[in-house]
Amino acid sequence: MNDIAEIRPVPRDTAMPLPLSSAQERLWFMQQLRPGMLAYQFQAKIEFAGTLDAGLLAAALAEVVRRHEAYRTTFSDGPDGPVQVVHPPYEVELPVEDLRGAEAAAEADVVRAAVAEQIPVDRLPLVRWQLLRTADDRHVLLHLEHHLVHDGWAFNLFVDELCALYQAYAAGEPSPLPEPTLQFADFALWQRSWLDSPAADKQLAYWREQLDGVPYFLDLPTDRPRTPVRRFQGDAPRFTVPGELADAVRALAARERMPLFSVMLAAFEVLLTGWSGQDDFCVATGMAARTRPEVDGMFGMLVNTVALRADLRGDPTFRELLGRVRKTTFGALENQELPFDRVVAALRPPRAPGRQALCEVLFAFHDSPLRIARIPGLDVEVTPAVSNKSAKFDLSVIAIPRAEQAIGQRDRGTTQAIELIWEYDGDLFDAATIAQAAERYERLLAAVTADADTRISALTGNGRQQEATK
Repeated sequence: MNDIAEIRPVPRDTAMPLPLSSAQERLWFMQQLRPGMLAYQFQAKIEFAGTLDAGLLAAALAEVVRRHEAYRTTFSDGPDGPVQVVHPPYEVELPVEDLRGAEAAAEADVVRAAVAEQIPVDRLPLVRWQLLRTADDRHVLLHLEHHLVHDGWAFNLFVDELCALYQAYAAGEPSPLPEPTLQFADFALWQRSWLDSPAADKQLAYWREQLDGVPYFLDLPTDRPRTPVRRFQGDAPRFTVPGELADAVRALAARERMPLFSVMLAAFEVLLTGWSGQDDFCVATGMAARTRPEVDGMFGMLVNTVALRADLRGDPTFRELLGRVRKTTFGALENQELPFDRVVAALRPPRAPGRQALCEVLFAFHDSPLRIARIPGLDVEVTPAVSNKSAKFDLSVIAIPRAEQAIGQRDRGTTQAIELIWEYDGDLFDAATIAQAAERYERLLAAVTADADTRISALTGNGRQQEATK
């Protein structure tokens, strides 16, 4: 561990406690404050069309668990704070529920009940699977895991490994996957040293300068007063930016030589400034924080929250705003390794009951490509499970701009529309308010793609009316 620039495997010593990463520690304390909270549980469905061997699937899952310590880790209090406890490999129990011949709503009912169950973090498993047999040639693997061991990048790796292992086992062959050289606990230990390095100090200096003077709260008008204690309850309706408009947004991004994310984020900032009347605030986003090649294949929670400053001061044109967003996002990418909790601790924002200082709204992309795997006799597709009726922020908008394609179906074709998930705190907002905000956001996208030189005041009605909810 002398060379903090390199992550190295650390011998496992039962006498040496394994610390949490900074992101895990922050989430751990939130979970302790709200023990019944479901907001940091992830759920997805993996659908298999064709002839599936449930025994081989369970064996493939067990091999994934053996390979990756994150999938057999629990969390508990230690004498000096929370610690990770890595358990030996275990046989995966894969319960199978036969829904053949059941009513069409039966699958949704089973999924809804499963995602409503809390995953305790102090005992195995933090990753759960349930197989639903809906027809002789269709199965659904329900995947549930706690964010303490999950991020979106790692989930894609899981799907990739699961398909590769199943295909090998179906052919009577051993695992084709190389053994991992690093585990998540190695990263967490390395991070402790890195946080005391000049590189971390440099990133902290960037964030201090970038966020100097920014208002710590975004005052969106709510349908109900805030409660002193957040319950993290809500919903996550989905809306779609239709194909023609989505193509226009992509074209604008291409003309401006900017990522699609930046264009859609800028439009979201316009929505928020019109809704709140503020022209300076922060929007959270998640960044993979996998800037080092040795963690590319690592399972675990490496994603980091970063605060993107939305600067709409001086009534810029949308094109000028894009330039500001470009600079902000580039700086965040260059400084994404510093944990969000370190930034917050350095800024020392005031505490307010029921509020999250600095970032109360999030905008994120789920645009990582789904892995392609050819499994003889099977088509495989990953789809999101139903919402568990929770909310991490006041409002989170998650864009899914990738052209979706089923795993193993290279010729299936793609869709160009952009799907948007609007996750909102149900104690603050009504469903109708969110639907109106989503409609307003679509109109803003249409306006800025038609004329990127329109000033923000013209897009928002002078920026001081609650246009987003009208």
